[in-house]
Amino acid sequence: MDLKSLFSKKKGGDAGEPKTIKDFLGLIIAISIVCIFLLVYFFLINPVFKEQATLIADKYNKLAETDNMKGQIKGLITKVEELELEREEKFKLFVSEKEVEELYQLISFSAIRNQLKVKKLIRGEEEAVRGSAAAAGVDISTVPVDYYKIFVEYDIEGKFPNYLKLKEEIAELDKLIVFEKEEVKTTKNRTIIASVKISLVRMPTR
Repeated sequence: MDLKSLFSKKKGGDAGEPKTIKDFLGLIIAISIVCIFLLVYFFLINPVFKEQATLIADKYNKLAETDNMKGQIKGLITKVEELELEREEKFKLFVSEKEVEELYQLISFSAIRNQLKVKKLIRGEEEAVRGSAAAAGVDISTVPVDYYKIFVEYDIEGKFPNYLKLKEEIAELDKLIVFEKEEVKTTKNRTIIASVKISLVRMPTR
């Protein structure tokens, strides 16, 4: 028997045997692991990362908006303070009887300068103005006074352009004066009679 030919036949027979699933088991396991990792990443991990990225971006956007709003609020506060100072400079309140007397003198002297006749110049009642709580059924005596309104009434006779000059002088005072009523009638002599009621604001004594 030729031993060489015997071994060569056996070798050839082994090479021709079909491969089974066991031969591909390692490759299948590796591909399965990769597929599972990809599925876990795309369906579980990646959405979490995207949500966190969105939340972080939204957080920084809100912080930027907050900083912007803080700047706007600071600007508005400054503007309000400027307006309050301007109001205080333009509209000062009456604080004493002397200042009310000075208003009487202004009306009288302005009437003389503008060739007008003062037919009536009286001080009316002083009215206490309280907050909105007074209108809500609360005992009015318990509600603090916000300010007082001092009413002054006067009748002026003369030419209309001259009356406008007097009215302008009163309006130019650095005091808070409100024209409550103004009635102008024309006479037969082509002059006017102006019946005016103004109010002055006085703060209460604290």
